[in-house]
Amino acid sequence: MTLQELIAKVPEPWRPIVAEYGPALLAMSAEELWAWVRLLAEGKDDQAYRAVLARLDDAELLAEWDRLAEQWHEANRRNAARADLSRRAAQAVLRVLLTAALTMVGL
Repeated sequence: MTLQELIAKVPEPWRPIVAEYGPALLAMSAEELWAWVRLLAEGKDDQAYRAVLARLDDAELLAEWDRLAEQWHEANRRNAARADLSRRAAQAVLRVLLTAALTMVGL
């Protein structure tokens, strides 16, 4: 499939993105494309994006992505404690509500 054929098959709003990144997907073998889909399915978005960028053959772009991805991971590590506290607070409220709901039905 050519890039133009691929672009023609996607919805109009997606065409600029496909025009930019489509060559990377088209350059992947079937095995590489399947591995890429698995990365997406497993929620490994940063690795999936890096795999596409690596196919674009732009070392500066790839280095910039690696730098940004590391910042992203660092921010996630810093925010993990805050997110856990929020999750535990929400669970505490839900436990109270569960107790109230069970009381309402006589349990």
